[in-house]
Amino acid sequence: MSEGKQEQIEFELYSYWRSSASWRIRAALKFKGINHKITPINILKDEQRSNEYLSKNPSGFLPTLVHNGNILIQSPALLEYLEEIKPEPALLPADALGRARVRGLAAIIYCDTHPVQNLTVLKKVGALRGKEGVTDTEFARWVIWTGFTAYEKALSVGGTVGKYSYGDTLTIADLCLFAQGYNAERFGVDLTDFPLIRKLLETLSQEDCIKSTHPSTQIDAVQ
Repeated sequence: MSEGKQEQIEFELYSYWRSSASWRIRAALKFKGINHKITPINILKDEQRSNEYLSKNPSGFLPTLVHNGNILIQSPALLEYLEEIKPEPALLPADALGRARVRGLAAIIYCDTHPVQNLTVLKKVGALRGKEGVTDTEFARWVIWTGFTAYEKALSVGGTVGKYSYGDTLTIADLCLFAQGYNAERFGVDLTDFPLIRKLLETLSQEDCIKSTHPSTQIDAVQ
């Protein structure tokens, strides 16, 4: 590679504008300066259930990332992959303890919270409660409130919260938190009981990698 020539990495991200899991990866790609193409998948039209998409992602969820022909799925794995292939700028601390704590915070969102309030689950819960075809927003609010309660306490217990969730450097935990904050706003979650999270969300809202990948900026956004 000639001196001064920026590395060109070919990525294609299958994304839905309002998918918080997709947003995590959009933000990480932007933060790391990785060139990529966005291919929209409209989950309201069940495009994620098409044979073509299922051949890439058998779970039928978003996002899916294709790198040089290699198909990769599940946002936690994608965040780790991006960190490994392009370590700088870093989204994980340099020390093992710090990485474990950041991964733990992120997991509160992408393991305990987001999957339980995604569209598929909310529709199923609505059906089980006798509201067939209705997205159960009451259940969504409870799930997010519960997850944010855990995140807020984890920030306090760890004692390492700074400008960001872990110290003064942006991490994968922050990308997960902010995307979930968007869901909290959508579903009308009262954040009064989460002063640390509210402060973090305000700070993170000014980050370029978050602002420039906001759902409203996406080519498939519905206003």
